[in-house]
Amino acid sequence: MIGVREQIIWIIYFLVFGYFLAVMDDILNYVLKKCRINQVLSYIFQLFFWLGLAYLATIYMMKVTNGALTIYAFGFFVIGALIHISYFSKQLQIDLARCDRFLGKIYQRVKKLIIIIVIPKEVINFFRKLLPRKKTFNWIKHKFRKIFKRKKADEKTIDLKDDTFEHASFERL
Repeated sequence: MIGVREQIIWIIYFLVFGYFLAVMDDILNYVLKKCRINQVLSYIFQLFFWLGLAYLATIYMMKVTNGALTIYAFGFFVIGALIHISYFSKQLQIDLARCDRFLGKIYQRVKKLIIIIVIPKEVINFFRKLLPRKKTFNWIKHKFRKIFKRKKADEKTIDLKDDTFEHASFERL
């Protein structure tokens, strides 16, 4: 028989774990919005993410309760998630955006330092001279567009009344 003290401890564990699941859902949605990936890939990623969390939740429940699953365990998961969604979800989204901006600023500053430490200055100067500038890329792209531009279909026209082919004039050449 399960004692009252154990059940209260389980209820607290289940509420906290439900809160954790809701936080993980918010973080996953924030990351997927930030990455801007294809919607089908987003659904596939969410499917695997939630399968992993369902496995984690099952193992967690089995460890906490020593294999004695009660029906109210899932109810307290839901209550913990609803507490997060109703009171803390919007603030978590704001905090995630703030944290993302902060980490982005740190990364921009540290990235240059890491490149300087890892890659010698001579190698960086060599690649700057070797690789063309942005203006050169645009010039090459423009030349390729001119070369491979689709020609209009006015070289041959079909006369449907007489069923004969009529050659177009070569005024443009």
